[in-house]
Amino acid sequence: MADDHTDADQSMEGHTPVSENPHAEYGLTENIQRTVENEKASAEKISKQKVDLQALPTRAYLDQTVVPILLQGLSVLAKDRPPNPIEYLATFLLKNKSQFEERN
Repeated sequence: MADDHTDADQSMEGHTPVSENPHAEYGLTENIQRTVENEKASAEKISKQKVDLQALPTRAYLDQTVVPILLQGLSVLAKDRPPNPIEYLATFLLKNKSQFEERN
């Protein structure tokens, strides 16, 4: 068996050693690392933004978070004048919140 081991060692002498990541030649490691770093940076920005929102005075907080969608909803409400304005506004806010959440 010792001969088998030495034969294998001798046959590997002519080959170049395999790098730590077999996909490094395709740049996958660098791309993945960049993606991970970008995701971490995005998460940090989001958490900083949440902290910043909490630190804002009341008026500034409302202006940045709910006033834009409320103004649009109230404008539509005033134009349509439905018989159930509170339910109408609530439905408008729920249907359109994704447009405004992206801004925050």
